[in-house]
Amino acid sequence: MIKLKADYVLTMNKTYDILKNAEVLFDKEIIDIGYNLPEKAIYLGKNSVLMPALINSHTHLEFGSNKTSLNYGDFITWLESVIDKREELFVSCKADCYKNAIKEMKKSGICAFGEISSSGTDLKYLKHSPLKVVYFNEIIGSNPAIVDAMYQDFLNRLNESIKLKSKNFKPAVSIHSPYSVHPVLMDKIIEIAKEKNLPIEAHFMESRAERRWLDKGEGEFKLFFEKHFKNAKPLIKPLEFLKKFKDTNTTFIHCVYANEKELQKINEIDGKIAHCPVSNRLLNVGKLDLEKVKNYTIDYSVATDGLSSNYSLNLFKEIRAALLMHTDLHPKYLAKDLLKAVTINAAKSLNLNNGSIEKGKDADLITFQLPDNVENIENLPIQIILHTNEVERLYINGEKI
Repeated sequence: MIKLKADYVLTMNKTYDILKNAEVLFDKEIIDIGYNLPEKAIYLGKNSVLMPALINSHTHLEFGSNKTSLNYGDFITWLESVIDKREELFVSCKADCYKNAIKEMKKSGICAFGEISSSGTDLKYLKHSPLKVVYFNEIIGSNPAIVDAMYQDFLNRLNESIKLKSKNFKPAVSIHSPYSVHPVLMDKIIEIAKEKNLPIEAHFMESRAERRWLDKGEGEFKLFFEKHFKNAKPLIKPLEFLKKFKDTNTTFIHCVYANEKELQKINEIDGKIAHCPVSNRLLNVGKLDLEKVKNYTIDYSVATDGLSSNYSLNLFKEIRAALLMHTDLHPKYLAKDLLKAVTINAAKSLNLNNGSIEKGKDADLITFQLPDNVENIENLPIQIILHTNEVERLYINGEKI
């Protein structure tokens, strides 16, 4: 057993308890939180913080070799560059590429991440990851002529990931988006997720182009589909798409252009949302309306997305960007929500037993020190976001990583 003592302990529990000069006792799981607990304490130092480790709910590590290859500033222009460079980037992302990505996440206090895999080539690099992996086997394919082939490829990849299932590696499924997956494929994948109790992720309403395409079959996506796939008709309406995910644990990625009815439907089916602020900014699609999301009592996580639309996998940098981008929200209260978004909310999204310091939760913890004392405890979340880039200690299942 290990007992850590810190000047500030953020529990991230339902009541957002912050304890001063408190202790946490743990083995593989959290045993107790409080004061004068058994065992000798390791004091973490002046202005020390102990909190749940961070969780990056949505990444695309397959694109980890990208630095300056892709075009930013417009969604369709970026998407064209992804299609053009995809194979080149996949081939160039080998062992060191994945090691560097995991190293960056580890240094910034991330204990777990959701990986979207469209090819399965990343599996051999991630199966021995020191971080927890929720491995989302992604399906993409809207052409009816290749539905069976795409489904079989998906099943092969899913079965390979299921063989590796463990406490630290969990298989999952991803439906790329309502505009890129045939409804027949959607139904098959969702049924598998229900049978095997697998979490799902799906991109939804990331751009204005997607909004126009799915609503009216018009705009830039019409030209895009005519150019690449000879398919100029949307296959499903947004609300019809969302209804398919009833009775599943699904996180919808982005939702920048989701309307009131769609947010209401996400709430009704107990769906979740992943907000990727830096990606949204670089692709110039706008930003998620966090106030509306909160009003619908939808849990949202914050994620980096992949290096195809970000410059970093550091979650502290990501939530700092969110804090500064959402100028309509009070920074002190937004800071609290953002820390929840990368801990307990992200844990719910990935169906993990961590994200808060509570008895019985996995002992996935981070420690670091702030540059000075924080007198007003209400200001602690915002000071953490402003002044933290890397952590001093990372524990996963009670083991120091």
